[in-house]
Amino acid sequence: MSTLTAVPLHGIWRVMPSPMLTEIFSRGGMQFQILDCEHGAYDYQTLLPDILACERYGCVPLVRVSGTDKVEVQRCLDLGARGIVFPQLATPEDFSRSAAMMDYAPAGSRGFNPFVRAGGYGFPSADAVARSRPWFMPIVETLAAVEAIDEIARLPRLDVVYVGVYDLSAQLGCPGRMDSPELLLAVEQVLSACRRAGKATSLMALSPAMAQDLAARGVQAIVHGVETHRLSQAVGDILQPMNRLTLPAGTTPLTQP
Repeated sequence: MSTLTAVPLHGIWRVMPSPMLTEIFSRGGMQFQILDCEHGAYDYQTLLPDILACERYGCVPLVRVSGTDKVEVQRCLDLGARGIVFPQLATPEDFSRSAAMMDYAPAGSRGFNPFVRAGGYGFPSADAVARSRPWFMPIVETLAAVEAIDEIARLPRLDVVYVGVYDLSAQLGCPGRMDSPELLLAVEQVLSACRRAGKATSLMALSPAMAQDLAARGVQAIVHGVETHRLSQAVGDILQPMNRLTLPAGTTPLTQP
């Protein structure tokens, strides 16, 4: 009997609205993209084109909302977001209230409107039914949430826990130091609690070695950085060796206008 090998999902964080970039990442093999309304430039006008671009190539569009405003969450879901990423949650009650925003009554507090995009514009379809169960993907990025992670991980309406290492590092007094022992301990505390509760986890990896380490630790969804950072890296990779090029002696250099 053969055993299937489990593999992680791969995605990227997005802060710059662009359907063309969304298509490039989708066609390149990214399985999900997180469209950021907290730190990014996304709003209700720019979300829909990128959601459509994701769907065209089978990529899952997730939206990080700016907070816990029920109307904002509802509007993002109505546009067709297949999951909501919640920032800055602290207590188990914060997580429970946010989870309730994902589902229609009586299971949750999400308002029901069958005439929006998520409802198929009034045309019943299997796709509209699928959209009724989007991912609840809260970020654990506060020390209070880490301390309560065992209770949080046991919440029934919890699909993926994203570990926000940058905010956690700042709260721990080691901003940006990803190798800080205090941060590594907090991350392992979250991963262990989620493993015990049978809940999926997600983290960011900025190198193949980091991604391999996360996969070995059972992280099911790997975010391969933020697109602005990846683009700046690509430009640097192109230009760094080019800066050593010289023209033959006597060549008149071209100056910028």
